[in-house]
Amino acid sequence: MNIEPDTIEHLVLQQAADDWLPIGNASAYASDFVTDLAERKALLLDTIRSLAAAGYIRIGQLAFHDPEQRRGLHWVEWSGGLDDHMARLAEVYTPEVEDTTWWYYACWLNLTDAGRQIVEALPEPDDRFFKGLP
Repeated sequence: MNIEPDTIEHLVLQQAADDWLPIGNASAYASDFVTDLAERKALLLDTIRSLAAAGYIRIGQLAFHDPEQRRGLHWVEWSGGLDDHMARLAEVYTPEVEDTTWWYYACWLNLTDAGRQIVEALPEPDDRFFKGLP
């Protein structure tokens, strides 16, 4: 898979390189490319499927090391294969719902070593994607 600079694929990989990337942040970046919510959802699901199939990201969630004490968050890959991951993601990623409380952090993307190599080979994304961010 060839990743071009300043594409949604580039942004997802670059943002996942710093730490795990919540689906809500990925959705916000997708809005730079598509404003219609249904189209944005389709774009992001296709992008994530392609990146995961290429071995650049893994799909999962955050979980506590100690669930009883609710301490020590770590990333956990969802069970099953890519089709299972994508079916689950399509269920939990609901940008059409105004209240982002539930879906924004329902899925986290984790960059693989192969994905990190791609990020290191690409330039930084254009500043226009980060205007208005703290």
